[in-house]
Amino acid sequence: MIVFMTDWGNSHYVGMCKGVIRGISDTEIVDLTHNVTPYNVREAMHILGRSIDWFPEKTIFLTVVDYGVGTARRAIAIETEKFHFVGPDNGIFTLVLERYQPKNIIDLTNKKYHVGTSKTFHGRDIFAPAAAYIAKGVFNELGTRLPNYATLPYRKATIIQNTVYGEIAYFDRFGNIETNIPFSWIENKESVKLKIGNKTLQIPVVETYADVDEGELLIHEDSTGYLEIALNKGMAREKLRVSEGSEVEIVF
Repeated sequence: MIVFMTDWGNSHYVGMCKGVIRGISDTEIVDLTHNVTPYNVREAMHILGRSIDWFPEKTIFLTVVDYGVGTARRAIAIETEKFHFVGPDNGIFTLVLERYQPKNIIDLTNKKYHVGTSKTFHGRDIFAPAAAYIAKGVFNELGTRLPNYATLPYRKATIIQNTVYGEIAYFDRFGNIETNIPFSWIENKESVKLKIGNKTLQIPVVETYADVDEGELLIHEDSTGYLEIALNKGMAREKLRVSEGSEVEIVF
């Protein structure tokens, strides 16, 4: 199958790309999300990183969050032992390629496998057909081989004695603060000291949002195994006034 992720929202751009894919291949297309914050490659990087293992082997991830469309940034397809990835070479695949080492990276330069010449819609003209052709077994013919790919710097989660360091990965639509810290590092703790932005707070560690009073902050395990900072029936993002990529420090 092809798993499709963009920052295009409820747009006809999504449908056009699906039309291109189905004109080449009858493979199944699954929408991961099209609601990535516009231009936010960091957010897309984290969402992709915690989503891929819910899909079967041989899945092709078509991921287009591309603020540099039409510039000198490369358009790439990547083969790994388990999956394929197609998208702009802007760091969006940083996390997934730390886990699944690339076997082959292709610069999508072969115009035989493009469907148009737009300078600003490579999603339709280059990336969508590339994903469709990969589903049909075409890969090396899509362009020229590359020795490397772009990466996006980020603060890796670490634990030193009784302190955990990480970063805000992204915010979900409920304003919950998704971190890149494995929840297993603090499980069985009743509460922890959270240092985030210019604030230091003692916050309970619970199982569900309703385990604290309405309007109270909490920490729990999100659905993908990471530490989430939330506000029961509210938006932790607004209460704490923090931004993506900011450092998170947990002391227990």
